[in-house]
Order: sequence, then C-alpha cells, then structure tokens
Amino acid sequence: MKQALLGIAGGLFAGLATLGILFTGPLSLSNENSVAEQSVEPTLEAQPAPTETPTEPEQAEVVEEPIQCSVSEYEDSEDILVLQAEVLDASSGEVLFERGSDTPARAASVMKLFTAAAALETLGPDYRVTTRVYVDAQDPGILYLVGAGDVTLSRTGINQDSVYEDAPKLSSLVSQISNELRGQTFSQIVLDSTAYGSAAGEYQEVWDQRGLTNGYMSYVSALQVDGDRNDPSFKDSPRSNDPVLRAGTWFQEALGTSASGSAVVRGIAPPDAVEVARVQSAPLSTWIDYMLIVSDNTLAEAIARLVSLDVGLDGSFASLTEAFKRALRGTGLDLGGMQVEDGSGLSRYNQISPSQVNELLQLIDAGYGEFELIEEGMPVSGTPGSLSNRLLDAVGSVTAKTGWIRTGYSLAGFVDAPDDTRLIFTVYNLGDVRAANREAMDDLVLGFYNCGKNLVNR
Repeated sequence: MKQALLGIAGGLFAGLATLGILFTGPLSLSNENSVAEQSVEPTLEAQPAPTETPTEPEQAEVVEEPIQCSVSEYEDSEDILVLQAEVLDASSGEVLFERGSDTPARAASVMKLFTAAAALETLGPDYRVTTRVYVDAQDPGILYLVGAGDVTLSRTGINQDSVYEDAPKLSSLVSQISNELRGQTFSQIVLDSTAYGSAAGEYQEVWDQRGLTNGYMSYVSALQVDGDRNDPSFKDSPRSNDPVLRAGTWFQEALGTSASGSAVVRGIAPPDAVEVARVQSAPLSTWIDYMLIVSDNTLAEAIARLVSLDVGLDGSFASLTEAFKRALRGTGLDLGGMQVEDGSGLSRYNQISPSQVNELLQLIDAGYGEFELIEEGMPVSGTPGSLSNRLLDAVGSVTAKTGWIRTGYSLAGFVDAPDDTRLIFTVYNLGDVRAANREAMDDLVLGFYNCGKNLVNR
C-alpha cells in the first residue's frame, strides 16, 4: 500500500512540474548562459533530426551550338554559271563545301600548278636550260644555233632587262664566238629547233589567235628569243607566227658585220659540229615563280615540254598527259581522268577536277618535296601579280592561282580566314564568261574567307 501511495505521489509531483514549465516557458530565451547554469534535469523531449547543409545543384554542361555560315547568296548569283568547287579545312582535311568537285573540267591556268609540280618532281628547282652554238666541222663559215627550250634567251643589251629575271643574252653567245673564231665571217646561220615540236613552232588549233596579237601567248618552239615578244620588256607584247626565224634574225643582228651577208635557214646540227658558245638559263625555280605570279603561258609550255623529254617522251602536245602522270606518280596523287592538252591551261579540253587540284594543294601546304616553291610563286590578293586588283577585302589573306579562258574562270589556293582557319579551295565558274563572272567567283571566295571554320555546305 505504501509503495502504491509513493508511486502516486511521485506521479503527481512530476505532473505539477511539467505544468509549471508549460505555463512559465523557458526561464530565459535571451540568455543561453542562464539556461546552462540551471540544475534542472533535461527533459526527454524528442530532438529534431540534424539537417544537411543545402548544396548548390550541379550545373549541366552547356554545349554551344556551332555557328553556321552560308555562302548561298554568292552561290545563287546570276553570274555564277556552272559552279564546280571544293573547300577543305587545311588542318583536318574536312570538306566544308562541295559542288561537283569530282568531275574533271577545264581548269584554265590553274593547270600551271600541275606543270610546276611535274617539273619540280622530275627536273628539280636547280635545273637550267643550255642554248648552244656550233660551227661546222668542214666549213667554219656555217654556224648552228641550237635551241633546247630556253624561251628566255634575250636580245636585250648588257645593261637592259627583259621580263625574265637573269635571262641569258645573245650578246654573251656572240662574245664567245668572237673569241673562238677571231676574224671569221659567216655565210650561213642554221636554226635548229628540233628538240621538240616542228621546226617552225606550233600553235594549238583550239587556242585563240588573239593570244598572239594580245601578247599573252607565243608559238611553242625549242628556239626563241624573249618569248618572241616585239618588246622584250613588256609581258603582253604581241608575238609573231614564226619565233624560230625571228630568233635567227636577231642572232644575225647581234653578230654584226661578221654575219651581215649570211643566209638564215632552218636545219639540224650535224653530230660532228663543234661547240663554240653556250649560255644557261636562270634556274627552273625562277621560271616557276614568274610563270605562276603573272601566269606566263610561254614559260608554262616550255616547262611542260622539258618534263616530257625528261620522262622519256617526245615533248609533243600529245605526250603531255602521260608525261605528267609519269612525273607525278611518286606523289600519291589520284590522277584518274586527268587530261593534259597543254601546260598553260589555254585549251578548253584540259580535264582536271577541283578535288584533284585540292589534293595537290594539300601536298603543297604540307611542304612535300620542293612544292613549297609553288606556294611562294602563287599570287597573293592585293599584291603585285595576277591578284593585284582582286579580293581587296582580304588583302594578303588569299594565296591562289588564277585562271581564265573564254569559257571559264578558275581560282585555286589558300585562304587564311579572320578566325585563323586555313582553307584550301578550288573554284571553277564555267561558261561563256565576262568580267562579271570573275567578280561573282571572287565574291564567293570572299564568302569562304569570312566564314572560315563555320562555313557550311548548303
């Protein structure tokens, strides 16, 4: 009974204590120290579960959509006729833009890139052409002027220059002849131009005859002087129909009184003729540089024929497709479907696709062999050469070979875009063209320049 009463009393006391706390509240909410100093036993109230410090949600990685840059407005110009083109990212080889790029077509003077490459692969950059003079073994009054393909041989004076840098001179030949054959007079000068082609030279039937009168092309012959120009110091000076005979006439004049009464005829130097004089051209690298920067057709044809001879063919027009394939077979280039009618690109029957041109440009960009010399000779936008007045919104940023025939414009080379992307490109605008078609093609290339890596294929 006592135990029960004590239990009841204890329970009443605890209940009263609890009621007191409920009515009076904590002794102090403002003074943490005073709560700590009390001796009251802590209650067994449930404590709230500890909560974790909230953390910032992880941000999803933002992937920026690539900017797309179209050149449709330029491609859709009415002055873009039949477009064939390919644009590559030089660093990756990725095709950024493509229109009919695998179809062989007339490349115009872009052909000269292949002429240069073939020559560098076979002849090499240091190759020089030697023009020789022989005297007849039985008759010292007969001279033989033998051409070997040096179209830069010049009639200019000692202190005068032709369009060709470091051109050898007829006067040097005459000086050597005078030393070897003192006091000799000459009754006959025989002109030997049989190294390749006909004795009088050749002009492709498909070439425009205005090339002669407008001065951008000469007959192809192994013997000629100053590229057969009327004015040796002017690139586009009119040419004649017989560069071999003119070379002989100018040689006769250079000999002066010793040959004033001589007959100038065509022929072949006999095996026993004795060499009395020789001059050498500037190295091939110099020829290539000038050929590319001003698009010199006469040099291009001379180089192409030297390639043909060097690979064991006859130097004729008909030999050039096989000659170029032989010359370039070590490069790994795919030359299937390529047709080479001439070395200059003047023929509308030349066939090279834009993708084949870009393959060559990739080798040039990679520094293959001696091909860096090709880029060094290519015109640059807004600087002297065939791009001097073109692509002026990208001065110094487009390095490209120009091309023009009456049925098409072409342009091929490198673009260094404002976003530091390097592009490799080839563009043909084909049809019966006029200046507006060239301008439209240039606008398209400037579109490539402005787009850079963001160029899209639409």
